[in-house]
Amino acid sequence: MWRLPKEEVDWILAQCNEPICARFRELKRANPSLVPSPEEEKDEYTMLLYECTRESYEDEAKYAKFQAWVRGEYARKGFVEVDYDYFAKREEAIRLNEEAREEVLGHWSDRHHPSHTDLDDEDWKLVRSILERFDQRSAISRFNRRN
Repeated sequence: MWRLPKEEVDWILAQCNEPICARFRELKRANPSLVPSPEEEKDEYTMLLYECTRESYEDEAKYAKFQAWVRGEYARKGFVEVDYDYFAKREEAIRLNEEAREEVLGHWSDRHHPSHTDLDDEDWKLVRSILERFDQRSAISRFNRRN
């Protein structure tokens, strides 16, 4: 068993347990069961939206359980110990996230300001904000699927 660094414990506990995507939250409010109507089943986009929303809420529920476990361990012992494979799984999740991000977002890397475009600083701040949320949620989602 290895102890999680305090910074990682703090990061885990600080994460929000609500899906980032407003459309997912809106769909869940409108249809708490997330079961599409027969009419909705005819629309491929709507079905994909339902699938992504269900997966997002499932991932958030898994992460909430993990977060509660971390919170309980930290409150009880003052530290959190994890299995040896925790860090390997986390690194794999980060790697997969980076690959997916590159595939989907390509040149919109937050490491490179697109000076060759006509984006102003406010647009670039918005792009960076979206990329950061994508990174956080994707890493959490991929990590949860492996645990």
